[in-house]
Amino acid sequence: MAGRRLLLMHVTTSSGHHHASRAIAQALQRLDPACQIINVDAFDYTSRFVRWAIQRSYHSLIRHYPNVWEYLYDNPEIHRHTQRIRNLLHRYHTRKLRRLLETVQPHAIACTQAFPCGMVADFKLHRGLHIPLVGILTDYAPHLYWLHDTIDAYVVPAHELKERFLSYGVPEDRLRVYGIPVEPRFLDPVDRRAVYAEFGLEPDQPVVLIMGGGSGFGPMRETMQHLDALEAPCQLVVLAGTNRALLDWFSRQRFRHPVHAFGYVEAVPQLMEIASLIITKPGGLTTAEALAKHLPMVILSPIPGQEMCNARYLLDQGAAIQLDGPQSVGRHVGRLLRDPQALQAVRERAAAIAHPDSAAQTAQLLLELAARHRNGP
Repeated sequence: MAGRRLLLMHVTTSSGHHHASRAIAQALQRLDPACQIINVDAFDYTSRFVRWAIQRSYHSLIRHYPNVWEYLYDNPEIHRHTQRIRNLLHRYHTRKLRRLLETVQPHAIACTQAFPCGMVADFKLHRGLHIPLVGILTDYAPHLYWLHDTIDAYVVPAHELKERFLSYGVPEDRLRVYGIPVEPRFLDPVDRRAVYAEFGLEPDQPVVLIMGGGSGFGPMRETMQHLDALEAPCQLVVLAGTNRALLDWFSRQRFRHPVHAFGYVEAVPQLMEIASLIITKPGGLTTAEALAKHLPMVILSPIPGQEMCNARYLLDQGAAIQLDGPQSVGRHVGRLLRDPQALQAVRERAAAIAHPDSAAQTAQLLLELAARHRNGP
């Protein structure tokens, strides 16, 4: 079965969509080292203006006008009124997409974000192509922009999302409840003693892991100030991502508790393994990674839209606690650290809804679809 070519499409390097796409690529390599994997940023196949406009408008809205983003997100009226614009954009980018497909000649295509999935779906429709196309959701938010008749299969994070897609009229045989793909290294065994030593941590004290996404986004400073007032003994590990200003702030502060602040690190699976709980924004990939590690989550400042959907799902499942704001972090974290049974209950709920094998299951699906397409009917 060697020689299968898989085209993976995401948007924006280092985004959650990119991490999911990378996780699938790694799982594909483990399952079939002979397969050819082409992993691309779909924005490279659009105009520079479209890339700039989409990214700038998204970041501006979530930072300055979150209520507007919440209104726009998954709004049926907005979806209907923007249909013509989306069709024009897809046709405008047809030449670049056609050149990509002619160069790669994939046996199957997988998209971890709705924009490229829509591009390929419309291209299939208008060109009469039959290349298998798989849409892979990386949030607990099945918004309307995923819906296209030419998508052959959807990988969704939970049964609740499967029910939502069924209500949209998607046939059941196109839906796979595999979870959000995480990199295989999140399943690899961890030498806990080595992790404590590498990061200068004490093995006999609880570790509270604080993450603000790749950019260290959110009220991290206020959160740390309230956390440092905790009476319970603990050590705080902060991952600030690419936020240099935040790291500089940490270097100038004095804390009661031991605080270890880092920028971007590759050892997230190892740190999640030793953590007692994580304080984080509920991005889809961070959520899936924490669930894979059975790590209790304390949710901080979800962005309206997809992160609010993620938070709602986790809260409904009992796998997380949401803060009212940074000022409540001490109360909630202190309660969990003082009550091992309560902490264990959240950990068990996280384990119950985890899908640690999602990347492998998604990779297997793609290999099967690719083999079927390559071999013909």
